[in-house]
Amino acid sequence: MIHYTDDNKIQNIIDNNEKLIIVFGKGENCGVCHAVEDRVNRTIALQYPDLDIFYLTIDNSPTFRGQHLIFTVPTLLVFDRNKEIHRESRIIDFSRLERLLSLYFD
Repeated sequence: MIHYTDDNKIQNIIDNNEKLIIVFGKGENCGVCHAVEDRVNRTIALQYPDLDIFYLTIDNSPTFRGQHLIFTVPTLLVFDRNKEIHRESRIIDFSRLERLLSLYFD
């Protein structure tokens, strides 16, 4: 399921989650971010409907950006029970991400 969230809620979501989630950090005026978001919505979200995907505008989230060392967008973080297990920045390797997700869901 796709969720749009903000800096105040996302850390609480990560800390209290008991399953695999994706946090997608994007920029407001980032063309690449919009293209990657569209691809995530068309492929990952449809292929894994039980997976929660949270979109966060990094420009408005300096605390989260600093805590999770996000220096560029787009950045895709995968968390399992509040631990980061995978990170992709700038150029997202969807085949690597799909392999990881298939280990958890298939």
